Amino acid sequence: MANFPYRLNKRLVVIPVVLYGKKGRLESEFILDTGASLTIVDHSLALSLGYSARDGIGLSTVSSVIGKERGYRLMMKGFETLGRLYNSFEVACHDLQDQGIEGLVGMNFLEKFDWCVHPNKQVIFTKEKPH
Repeated sequence: MANFPYRLNKRLVVIPVVLYGKKGRLESEFILDTGASLTIVDHSLALSLGYSARDGIGLSTVSSVIGKERGYRLMMKGFETLGRLYNSFEVACHDLQDQGIEGLVGMNFLEKFDWCVHPNKQVIFTKEKPH
């Protein structure tokens, strides 16, 4: 069990993440997004880590108010946040920086353990799921 601080940016929960790729590691901040089924990484971050669409394992489509945006899915060497590191972790790569964000932590990460957001304390409490 542990508590992890977060910060609010326009009422969005922002948490630190570490991405691992072919060219090492990169620290960033992503938005915690329970409405995203997959974790999404801005394609420029993936490029910085040595990935491209050629490394993709499939296509990804995100729908928004401006229409559908196509991207690609890939297996990232590692993804770490909230005290958890998952190796060979699937993410979707899309253009996000036009929206002022570098990524979204989606449910494919969050479903792996129990967690609770405490808005008044600005901490996320986590614990292992019972087996």
